Amino acid sequence: MKLIGITDDRHSVDELLLKLQQTEPYINAFILREKSKSDEQLETLIFRLTASGFPPDKLIMHARPSLAESLSIPCQLTGFGMSANDVRAAFPSLKFGCSVHSLEEARKAQGAGANWLLYGHIYPTASKKDLTPRGTDELFEIAASFSVPVYAIGGIQPVHLPFLREHRVSGAAILSPLSNLDAVDTVKMYVHARDL
Repeated sequence: MKLIGITDDRHSVDELLLKLQQTEPYINAFILREKSKSDEQLETLIFRLTASGFPPDKLIMHARPSLAESLSIPCQLTGFGMSANDVRAAFPSLKFGCSVHSLEEARKAQGAGANWLLYGHIYPTASKKDLTPRGTDELFEIAASFSVPVYAIGGIQPVHLPFLREHRVSGAAILSPLSNLDAVDTVKMYVHARDL
């Protein structure tokens, strides 16, 4: 079961560089969800990371397929940017995942060539206080019947990981644990629970 870290757009490039370097040994991939940063800032971040020995295959660009293509890294698509079909047509060699919120959205994304799916939000989370969590029933249906990896997101705690793994969920995406001052210790708790 993989752990995917999602950045929270609350750190400077220098701070984010350090946080990614510190947690990299425990995380399988990072989605750079840095909405306020310019393309140039993200290019600088990625250059500095890779120059320091950070594995480039652990980096995923959030919602910027053109930039992802130019940097030769995958992209996580959202429901607010280019559609999966448009991305596949414009960037045929780009690997990408899609954020989905229903079985129907998952079908469309897989049909458009998504390489993975990110489904949520599963459990209550502070970032979506006014939205009812989707729970796990549909997540498990998608994970059991789709050919691409399906990852869960939203309010996931270490205790949830064995339950998700039992139902063929490929991994979990975590955002708030990476925001903590003690990010490394927090992430280690997820790694321990995942490996039980």
